Amino acid sequence: MNDKVSSGYSGPDVKSDCEVGYTAGDSALKVEIETEHGTDNALENAVLATADRLGVARGKVEVTDRGAEPFVVAARFEAAARRVVGSFPPPPRLEECLVEESDPHRPRRSRLYVPGNRPRFFRKALDAGADAVILDLEDSVSPSRKEEARVLVCHALRALDFGNTEIMVRINQGAMGLVDLEWIVPQPVQHILVPKVETAARVAEVQRTCADVMDRSGRRERIWLMPIVESPLGVLNAPEIARAAEEMCALTLGLQDLTAELGVRPTSEGMETFTARSMIVLAARAAGLQPIDTVYPDVKNEEGLKRSVERARELGFVGKGCIHPRQVPTVNQGFLPGDEELERAKKIVLAMEDARSRGLGAVALGSKMIDPPVARRAENLVRNAIRLGLLAESWQQDED
Repeated sequence: MNDKVSSGYSGPDVKSDCEVGYTAGDSALKVEIETEHGTDNALENAVLATADRLGVARGKVEVTDRGAEPFVVAARFEAAARRVVGSFPPPPRLEECLVEESDPHRPRRSRLYVPGNRPRFFRKALDAGADAVILDLEDSVSPSRKEEARVLVCHALRALDFGNTEIMVRINQGAMGLVDLEWIVPQPVQHILVPKVETAARVAEVQRTCADVMDRSGRRERIWLMPIVESPLGVLNAPEIARAAEEMCALTLGLQDLTAELGVRPTSEGMETFTARSMIVLAARAAGLQPIDTVYPDVKNEEGLKRSVERARELGFVGKGCIHPRQVPTVNQGFLPGDEELERAKKIVLAMEDARSRGLGAVALGSKMIDPPVARRAENLVRNAIRLGLLAESWQQDED
């Protein structure tokens, strides 16, 4: 007798998820759905469409629904069926999944991590107002659930409307991360986070794999890579890591593993990691990348989060990771440009345009010459202020 293989979760406390069991057999495929949400037809159609793609025409599917969306049921079924029938190629790229290439200079004040195997959090994350949402395949997913998380994130990328939120995925370490890319790269992801990077060679390996998968899947839109430095060796190699691939626009830091390897206790002042954080900022800026700070782990301590954001900004970071939606507003507000900073940037942009209109190569503001890096930073700041609604598109006309 064939045994049933299940994927997903069920139980009284489960929300927006389901458990799907698949049993191979000789009879035509039969789908049984237990639900209290009146979504039988949509869920059955999701199962049947996935079964048709996989070529699964026989056996029995049992769905115990707890408010799951159709794409979740499809993913749970696919994960179970793959374990019974064998491996199939990852889902092909859909034409309607085409994604706009992300602007390398866009604001990345807040990046909200979401466990990749917990669909109940997906919609909440999209409603949090973060600049980016990270569907996580690494630390937040237990080893026994890695494969089904990979399938679920793939389906989520195909089904969810991310709007203006940047779409990110954190892959796993080592060879498992390269397998993640086979599933993730063809889908509408814009940024791949590479965890625990210690050498430039790891970034180059991920970049080569991305390029290979893009070529095979027909993807043309660029995917950015964001290495996460989380060890003493990674910190020491940060300058090389920051220049490891052209497909990079940000470098970030993970302090949980770093402090453990250093053998120090994290403090609110952060002096024990001051050098490491400064090196990440320096390495990122030297390579023309955005430096992004680590997460703040105490979800309930808003005052502590505010101080952490202030210190990060003082060091030169432009954003911070978030592990709960309630952290997003504080982080977003903390990384907004100040009034004086924005006014100076506007004056620099206007001075640049005036110089260009008169055919001048040098740009001056009052009695001071403006260096090209300062001018570029001012342009990016003004561009992002428009994105964030701090300036109107027609602000230059208003200045006249």
